[in-house]
Amino acid sequence: MVIAEDAFEVADKAVTDALRPAVELVASLAGESTTQRLAPAGLADWSAQQQVLQGLEAWESVRDWIDRVDPRFSFRVAERYVLAARISEADAEAAKKTRDAVISRMDTVAGDDTVICLPTSPTPAPAVGLSLANQRTVQSRIALLTCMASTTGRPQVNLPVAEVDGLPVGLSLLGARGSDEMLIAFAREVAAAAKLHTMS
Repeated sequence: MVIAEDAFEVADKAVTDALRPAVELVASLAGESTTQRLAPAGLADWSAQQQVLQGLEAWESVRDWIDRVDPRFSFRVAERYVLAARISEADAEAAKKTRDAVISRMDTVAGDDTVICLPTSPTPAPAVGLSLANQRTVQSRIALLTCMASTTGRPQVNLPVAEVDGLPVGLSLLGARGSDEMLIAFAREVAAAAKLHTMS
């Protein structure tokens, strides 16, 4: 198992503290664990490339329909499409290069039989009714951690193993491409052990 040091660094201290017992449990079940930084240059670049490529793909998928129908969108959805429509070919190519570098780095850090352990989100579950300004901040931080699985094609399982102020906090296990069944089996083992640990 690889404990993603930089992923835990972007999380709130309360989240990291709440997840610590679960991380220790997962490490003991894995048998062998190390702590590594996934993104030496920072997770922000990893998230940024995904935002570019995701936005471009979304825009290309609906552009003709939007031109034809002229639908009404919420502010956040309209904003995303406006920004995506402005993505240049150079921006897209740079994002693709970063994506390829992310995939290569993750393949180096975690082989076929390795699970990466990281917070699912850097914060507890956001409260309902959060203002648009605060939503943007929280979502940008969450994207630092959620970009990994979709960028690299790796399966990810969230285990809701802790709470902060009554709000759920999740620990994620990220497996190698094609390791879905192994990851699910390991996640079940962790969940069963966590339940026993809570009862004892």
